[in-house]
Amino acid sequence: MYVGVFADIEGSFGIWRMRQCRMGTREWQYGRICLTEDVNHVVRGAFDGGAARVTVKDNHEVGFNCLINRLDPRAEYIGGHYVEPSLFGDVTGLDLILYVAIHAASGTPDAFFPHTHYGVFSELRLNGAAVGEMDIYGGYLGELGIPIGFVSGEDVAVEQALRVLPWAKAVTVDKSKAAYTSGEKSRRYLAEGRERLRRTAAEAVAGGSLMKPLIIKGPLHFEAVFRTEQLARQFNTWNFPRQGDTVSWDAADMREGFDKLNRLTFFRRNLYPVRRPLTFLMRNYYRIKNTYFAPLPDPEGAPL
Repeated sequence: MYVGVFADIEGSFGIWRMRQCRMGTREWQYGRICLTEDVNHVVRGAFDGGAARVTVKDNHEVGFNCLINRLDPRAEYIGGHYVEPSLFGDVTGLDLILYVAIHAASGTPDAFFPHTHYGVFSELRLNGAAVGEMDIYGGYLGELGIPIGFVSGEDVAVEQALRVLPWAKAVTVDKSKAAYTSGEKSRRYLAEGRERLRRTAAEAVAGGSLMKPLIIKGPLHFEAVFRTEQLARQFNTWNFPRQGDTVSWDAADMREGFDKLNRLTFFRRNLYPVRRPLTFLMRNYYRIKNTYFAPLPDPEGAPL
C-alpha cells in the first residue's frame, strides 16, 4: 500500500497559540519540532500497518514546515504548492491519505485558529452548507479515487471531519497551554498522545481496504464569504459573481470547483500564465529559507 501523510500544523500536539503556526517566528520553529514529531509517529504507524511506501506532503502555508533532516528516513517528502498534476503535487498511485494536525473550518466559534483553505474567509459554503478543508480536500482527492482514512487535531476539527469521513480513524489533540507547559505531566501527555498517533495510523492503514473515497455529487455551488467586502473585491480578479463580501462560482465536480477556489486564492488572473515557474521558484525559495535560515526555537516553557 502506498500511503500519503498530509500535514497541516495547527492541530499538532505541543501547539497552543497562533504564533507557533506563523512561518518565520521563533515560536513557529518550536511548532515545526512539534509537527515533525507528530508526522514521524504517523509515518511509523503507517509502516507498522503494512504500508510499502510513504510520502509526506507538507501543506501548511507555502510548505516546508517539517524539519526535513528530522523526518523518518523511510518517508519521501514533498513541500509547497504545485500546478499539475494537482495542487498537492503528484498523488498518482496513492492508496490512502493520513491527514495530520487538521484545524476547524472558518467561522467555527471558540476553535483554535479556524480557517478553510485560506485565512481571508469568514466562511466557505458548498451547496449552501458551511464546509471545512476535509470536505473540500476530501472531495477533491475522492474524485481521484483516494480516501482520507485518518485525521488528528482539535476535537471540534475532528468532529467536523468525521461528519464527511465517518470511516476515518481519529486522534484528538488538546489545544490548551496548560497541556504543554506543565513539566513532567506535559511530557507524559505528549508521549501518550503521539503513541496514539502511531497506533491509530497503523489501524487506519491495516484497515485501508474499508476506507472510501469521498464523492460529493455535482453540480456544485460554492460561496466564499470574505472577512470584508474590500477583501472580496481584492481577491476576485477572475470576476466571479460577487455580492458584497461573498464571491460565488459553480462547478460540475469538485476538481473544477477546487481549481476555481485556487484561482481565487493563489493564482491571480494576471499571474495565471506564469503560475508554473512561479510555484517552482516559491517551492525552492522556501525550501532553502526554511532549511538554512530558520530562527532558533522558542518553546515558551514547553518541553522540547
